[in-house]
Amino acid sequence: MISVPEMVMIGGNSRNSGKTTMACSIIRKLSVNHEVIGLKVTSVKPGEEELHGNHNGNHNENFNGNFTIFEEKNSESHKDTAKMLQAGATHVYYIRVEQNFTEQAILHFLFSYAKGQLIVCESRSLRRIVNPGLFLIMMRLQVKTEAKDMSDFLGMADKILYFDEGLEGIKHFSDNLKFNNCKFVWNS
Repeated sequence: MISVPEMVMIGGNSRNSGKTTMACSIIRKLSVNHEVIGLKVTSVKPGEEELHGNHNGNHNENFNGNFTIFEEKNSESHKDTAKMLQAGATHVYYIRVEQNFTEQAILHFLFSYAKGQLIVCESRSLRRIVNPGLFLIMMRLQVKTEAKDMSDFLGMADKILYFDEGLEGIKHFSDNLKFNNCKFVWNS
């Protein structure tokens, strides 16, 4: 397990569960006093390539076809990564990785791109490899697509929030989040 105490990781049980909304809220809060990197990591299974969007045109590195790292530079886009830039992240990266190469991809990212900044990461699958400073799960009770099995992740969560309850819970959580003495702390 890779320990990354300066990372907030946000996973969810479905698409549109509030992961990006939470990430942007946290970036807005933390970027006032810290340099923040936004990160989105997608583990791609064969046949899912088109499902995860197109990031062509941005700076990218491709490593043997196992993973690709894109830097988002267009804050005018409607992509989740652009929203993180708009929220105040200094840099935002998107890692698209084949399932079996996630550890290789995140280690490359940490050694090549992260230089002590706080990292706000949108990924659920990465939690199997990384122990972040804070792991949040965003749940949507009424999902339009099939909800993902969260049984492996719920026990690892530091906090579970329900997007169906509105934006007040997200705002309350991020307003009360701090990074002090190399730890994330929040008042419930």
